[in-house]
Amino acid sequence: MISAAEALTLLDGLRQERDGFARMRDLLEAHFEAAVRHDSERVRVAAERITVLTERLDTLCSERQQRVLRLTGGATRDAHEALALRLTAKAADLLREQMRELQTLVGECKRLNVRNCELVVGQQEIMARVLSNDGQGTYAPA
Repeated sequence: MISAAEALTLLDGLRQERDGFARMRDLLEAHFEAAVRHDSERVRVAAERITVLTERLDTLCSERQQRVLRLTGGATRDAHEALALRLTAKAADLLREQMRELQTLVGECKRLNVRNCELVVGQQEIMARVLSNDGQGTYAPA
C-alpha cells in the first residue's frame, strides 16, 4: 500500500496538471480569437504565455511519470492503473477520475492547437500569395 502522503503528493500534482491544461485551453482560445482578428500583439502575448505554460506542464508531467514509476517499482505499461491497484479504493477512484479529466483536457488542447495552427498557416499562405510578385500583379486582368 502507498502512504497517504505519497498519494496526496501524486493527486496534488495531477490537480496542478489539470489546472494547467484548463489554463492552456483558455490561452489557445485567446490565441485563436486574436489570430482571427489579426491582432498581432495579442497573438504574440498568447503565444508567449502558451510557451511558458507548456514548459511548466512538461515539468509537471515528467515529475508525475517519475513518481508513478517509483511508486510502482518501474511498471511502464498501464503504470497509472498499476498504481491505482496499490491505493485505497477511494484514492484509486480519485486517481482514475483525475486521469480521465486530465486526458480529456489534453485532448481538447491538442485539438485547439491543431485548429490554431491551421488558421495561422492559412493566413500566412494567403498573405504570401497576396504579396508575391509573380508578374501578374494583384489586380491582373482575368
